[in-house]
Amino acid sequence: MRLLVLEGNSLAGRRRIAETAGATPGESYAALLRKLAPNAAVDIHAGADQGAVLPGPLEGYDGMAVTGSSLNIYQREPESTRQIDFLKEVFGRGIPVFGSCWGLQLAAVAAGGDVQLNPAGREVAFARKIILTSAGRRHPMHAGRSEAFDAPAIHSDIVTRLPANTVVTASNGNSEVQAAEIRFGKGVFWGVQYHPEYGLHDIAAVIRRYGQILVNEGFFAELADLQRYAADLATLGAEPERRDIAWRLGLDEDIVSSETRQTELKNWVDFIKRRA
Repeated sequence: MRLLVLEGNSLAGRRRIAETAGATPGESYAALLRKLAPNAAVDIHAGADQGAVLPGPLEGYDGMAVTGSSLNIYQREPESTRQIDFLKEVFGRGIPVFGSCWGLQLAAVAAGGDVQLNPAGREVAFARKIILTSAGRRHPMHAGRSEAFDAPAIHSDIVTRLPANTVVTASNGNSEVQAAEIRFGKGVFWGVQYHPEYGLHDIAAVIRRYGQILVNEGFFAELADLQRYAADLATLGAEPERRDIAWRLGLDEDIVSSETRQTELKNWVDFIKRRA
């Protein structure tokens, strides 16, 4: 099996994230896919970069995953439009795609939908009380999920207009489209607004990276509170048995358990294995 990871960030964005997370989103995503599919070959494509060359022929890939991104797709910067065009080509070739956060937004726009800034504000650290729709309860992307759950998340943009042939599979109070299947051309896309690929150390890194912005938006009273919260998350990630931290932060097994966090991504990998 051969998989491709589309890195959603610009070069500057990748460098900024790697400084706090220790790796680019594409590198982290690829590492997790190799863990979920040990026999798979996984390549990374920096699709935002001008002149980026694919590591191999596109028709040689059994599936593609799309990372999150610090870009805002409605700004239509070249780093975004290159990825929109590329995903349209992937759809046209019938290659199955999974996307996290930016990946969902990218697929929605490529298939004819729209994405805008969320008037309800940013969703930070965790998307709470995600509820599967009736279609979501039957969808193989969510096999093994509880009907209601929390998941790692960080985003300020949402899908505001669904493309044709879209089925919403999960929602919550912040984002009506927390997960969806999109069919376009020959392709099928499974995507989530949250981040099943994130570990708790990734969430801690995101919070530290945003820093004063989150204080200004009222998520933390001061930077010291933010730093303590991030430190707790990082510790819990390294020591998931720390019930005291999980209790203090209001986190259940859907967050603490890496296997549960990764549910949708694991289900997609199993879907690709069956097709390959």
